[in-house]
Amino acid sequence: MEIPKAYDPKVAESSHYHRWETSGFFTPEINRNPEAPAFSIVIPPPNVTGSLHMGHALQHTLMDVLTRWKRMQGYRTLWLPGTDHAGISVQRKVVEQLRKVENKSPLDVGREEFIRRAWAWKEEYGNTITEQMRREGASVDWSRHRFTMDESLSLAVKNVFCTLYKEGWIYRGLRIVNWCPKDKTVLSDLEVKEESKKDGKLTYLQYPVKGTDRTITVATTRPETMLGDTAVAVNPSDDRYRDLIGKTVALPLTGREIPIIADEYVDAEFGTGAVKITPAHDANDYLVGERHGLEQLLVMNDDGTMNAAAGADFNGVDRFEARKMVVERFDELGLLEKVEDYEVSLPICERCKTVVEPILSKQWFVKMDEMRDIALELMRSEGVPHFQPQVPHEKVYTNWLENLKDWTISRQLWWGHQIPAWYDNDGNVYVARTAEEACGQAGTTELTQDQDVLDTWFSSGLWAFSTFGWNGDVTETDDLTNFLPTDVLVTGRDIIFLWVSRMIMLTKKFAGKKAFEDVVITGTVLGKDGKPMSKSRNNGVDPIEMFDKFGVDATRIYLASIATGADIKWNDLLIETYRNFANKIWNATRFCLLNSDGAMVSAEKLASPESLPDRWIISRLNETAIAVNRALETYQFHEAVQLLYHFFWDEFCDWYIELKKDEINAGDIAASSLILSVLEQALRLLHPFMPYLTEELWQRLPGTGSGLHNSAYSAAESTIMLADFPKGDAALIDDRAEMEIGSVIELIRRVRNIRTEMNIKPSDRVAVHVAANADLQAIFSANEAQILKLARAERIVIGDVLEVPKASARAVITGGAELAIPLEGLIDFDKERARLQTQIEKLSTELQRLNGQLSNEDFVNKAPAEKVEALRERKAEIEQQTATLGTNLESLA
Repeated sequence: MEIPKAYDPKVAESSHYHRWETSGFFTPEINRNPEAPAFSIVIPPPNVTGSLHMGHALQHTLMDVLTRWKRMQGYRTLWLPGTDHAGISVQRKVVEQLRKVENKSPLDVGREEFIRRAWAWKEEYGNTITEQMRREGASVDWSRHRFTMDESLSLAVKNVFCTLYKEGWIYRGLRIVNWCPKDKTVLSDLEVKEESKKDGKLTYLQYPVKGTDRTITVATTRPETMLGDTAVAVNPSDDRYRDLIGKTVALPLTGREIPIIADEYVDAEFGTGAVKITPAHDANDYLVGERHGLEQLLVMNDDGTMNAAAGADFNGVDRFEARKMVVERFDELGLLEKVEDYEVSLPICERCKTVVEPILSKQWFVKMDEMRDIALELMRSEGVPHFQPQVPHEKVYTNWLENLKDWTISRQLWWGHQIPAWYDNDGNVYVARTAEEACGQAGTTELTQDQDVLDTWFSSGLWAFSTFGWNGDVTETDDLTNFLPTDVLVTGRDIIFLWVSRMIMLTKKFAGKKAFEDVVITGTVLGKDGKPMSKSRNNGVDPIEMFDKFGVDATRIYLASIATGADIKWNDLLIETYRNFANKIWNATRFCLLNSDGAMVSAEKLASPESLPDRWIISRLNETAIAVNRALETYQFHEAVQLLYHFFWDEFCDWYIELKKDEINAGDIAASSLILSVLEQALRLLHPFMPYLTEELWQRLPGTGSGLHNSAYSAAESTIMLADFPKGDAALIDDRAEMEIGSVIELIRRVRNIRTEMNIKPSDRVAVHVAANADLQAIFSANEAQILKLARAERIVIGDVLEVPKASARAVITGGAELAIPLEGLIDFDKERARLQTQIEKLSTELQRLNGQLSNEDFVNKAPAEKVEALRERKAEIEQQTATLGTNLESLA
């Protein structure tokens, strides 16, 4: 059978996925074994606004590898897909669309129409990422696709909210919250990132003390908030201010008087020892204000401008402009003591990068005390979840739980799950699933629903069980029974707290089960410059572009090869290596199919190999299968890739094919059947990583079909993705065969190295002299024909000692053997000596330069660590090359 000369990934990618999906191969129902164990994964739902980025591609690859592997093992597998409604992100898209197309705001169209348009936007643009997932080969069960605002999932949200409220776990209260002036909504602590700015200012303001000629100085990085000060606090034991406690200050620019209070919160050793207290704009000040019954004066609007309470001169002024104005006014009044440069830590909105403002606001919260205890108990009693890698994630997760604060769950948006709470005209609240239920509680129909929606992470926190049919009304389904707890969650470290922890808590609370057993934490795929990918840096790598350029399979296996849990810098050269890998396998298969008429894939062929090369490759195949299974069981994806790469490229393609080439070319049916049977098993091992290539080739092998399926899929249409995954048979591991072929390969490699190093023409046949012990002599003698052919040698002389001229190139072989190749007549000694000397001098010059750089402490300390390491590796390489060249030069003396 012939196949095209060149592998075209696009042909395979366009022909197989549709058949896999429409044939039902992705569904757990394809498994007809009633005793089959279950394996399940729920996808971290990407935002419906999103398109595939490299983080998705990495995580989806790993999830698909696990799912395909378990499916081939006969597990009843379910990889459940879905998307998140992405509250703020979708709202932004629709607001922007309204502004651009109609020059309208959300208020112009009203809430009901705005939500209708958001749904329309979702239907038109929200399927981008699901289609891209099909492109990447994700074997998810599309029939179970979920969206966080599906009817059943929305009912689950309402029921959970109502239950938590009834049990006292949800409350509405006035607290300092993180407010984003751009998105005009509250943010949880986890949605705010701290950024250090070295160009900050620390401003020292003087407040006149009423009835004295003294002032008291406070220092602040946010001078504009002084317009909302309601006290100045000092430590009660601070002698400098003890006589001022109980007095008042005339607060400049406001016309108000505020008290000087004593509170242990104040550190007398820090700054001036006096602290301005702004209860409505600082979390710590809020607590001080609560203790002393201070007024909570809010001086900002929700868009970050100052309001009327800040005074007529500041009303409507942007907060940062107001900051400048306050400093200028204090300077004019002679009350500006000084302004110092100061490194500040700014709270930044994770989504829009706006500086977040702490403000006092009435919001909905979840009490986290009992939730925290649920998660901590699971970790302490069962070690769940098992983090991979365990360090540092388990400790970081546990420490975070132990210091957990209440969770702000209300958001000032229209798109999302509207909070199921209603208010009567007196402000009484009624929490219910529907307006009808709320009216029943209130005894009136004159109710208004809370305008806020729930934090997106609230509905996502139910994902592990609501996706299997739980909605509060329905609490038992077949999917809940069969697939919860799920086996593993693959996600990034950035959402361990936002999502992973909340799923653990809420799943245990409402479904009574663990959400998952294991959590695989992936590293971040960095740009080529070693920095996080971002539009502003223009260093992003688009996975779709990589699919187009290198093929989906090459991209997938490259991503799996770097999945160590650590951050990794993108490398086009390495992904090109895996494109070459795909081509290598294609060409190897093409050769195996030459002259294969009458040959058939047969498992029996692998059970009792006779020749040494056959015993060797079957031993290596089984050893590789055992090791790949072990690597996947422990989520060592990179290790599994290296095992497969080594087997295919080095052992099967470079050596086994070469050892069997004469038999294949001669049309030996038994040899063709055996090599095809080895290839077929190897393709199965590779399938989870490279599904398109392996399916394309497997279908072309003679003798493949549903008869090779795992018994759970015996009735299904023929496909490699249902073939039984090789377990590896330890009884077929042949240490003797591996040692013998290993010795032959090493001998041939040493000869090839000498030919390269000494510049011997490929057409020149060499004489190979070997001195070895009796065992190795027997091995080399038995394989003399292969050695002569693959080493391009005219003869091999085997004995106890080497008897060769001085002008011979030499090498040592493992096991104490030595080899030598007489060089007389093969090279021009004078030219070769000159060539070697020139190479040594070039390397010496480069080595001197490297030593100069590496001995420069300033350079070593300031240069990027990876650059320094690369220079050290190059230094070691040059030293090795120089030693080899020196040895070769000596042999020509």
